[in-house]
Amino acid sequence: MDASRCWVSHPDEWQPMVRQWAQKDLRVKLREWRQRTGHQVLAVSVGNPDADTRLLITVPHAHEPAGTAACVDALCQLILGTHLDGTKADLPVEQINQRLFVTFVPDSNPQGRSRSPERVWDGIRYDNETFLKIAFGIAADGSRFGRYPEWRFSEHKPKQVGIIYEQVDDDLWVEPNTSRKSTHSRMLDDLLASDKYTHYLELHQHETDEAVLLPAWFDDLPESEQAKLGEWAEAILSEWRQRGFKVHEKPYIPYRGQQRQQFFRDFWRGRWEKGNWLCVEVRNNRHAKTGEPTPLERQMKAMLAALSATFNWLLS
Repeated sequence: MDASRCWVSHPDEWQPMVRQWAQKDLRVKLREWRQRTGHQVLAVSVGNPDADTRLLITVPHAHEPAGTAACVDALCQLILGTHLDGTKADLPVEQINQRLFVTFVPDSNPQGRSRSPERVWDGIRYDNETFLKIAFGIAADGSRFGRYPEWRFSEHKPKQVGIIYEQVDDDLWVEPNTSRKSTHSRMLDDLLASDKYTHYLELHQHETDEAVLLPAWFDDLPESEQAKLGEWAEAILSEWRQRGFKVHEKPYIPYRGQQRQQFFRDFWRGRWEKGNWLCVEVRNNRHAKTGEPTPLERQMKAMLAALSATFNWLLS
């Protein structure tokens, strides 16, 4: 696989391709949600609609494109039997299509992604502070803008709005995975109600080593459900290690004891309090400690490895 030829991340790159697949293959189910700007959030379902194991995969953040690229390439493998560059699929395509029902939402904020100046953040053109100002925005005083589930332009008057945010009315901007006013949130409500997923995987990127994150409510789960999540997390970490990636040794709860942990609890309360929920973080831009750039190939292979490990674990 040539990762650079398999990388598509902006909505105008991958959405027409996926629409064509859905038109030609009746096994592919396509659903859409419209953002205020007219951009469409697409959910693409493949596999066995009667399967007991049902996996939902989403990519909420516009400054984290590796998840989008990996989702579209994985879809290509499951629908066409090849990577996007035409080379033979690595995923166990037949087993997945027979035994699993999988829905990919490769980008749940195309409004934000369409404002991104880059298809990939590889650390060559931008240091992390410049990159993060594009991601989160520039405040009125020139500093990096804050991180909020919801905020009003009239109150903050930033110099530049970060691509992470979605505009939902004339004045209100929201973060997709912490505000219930986001299109991401509407999409989740609809899909969870209609498809009864048993597993959820959220794809993210950050500026340190690869990591698996546990849900904000992990400590409240029964030990049996904690153990199942631990097995899934270890399958992903093991796959990364085998491929030579440096990883956080153990899965962890992000923002433990901080207000942001409560944001996640509030976002998911009543819609998903089961055990089978994980989040992965793949390196983005430059490593925070070493300053080392992160090539496109590394990002793509790390994210595809997380997807492959998840599928293999579910099939085992």
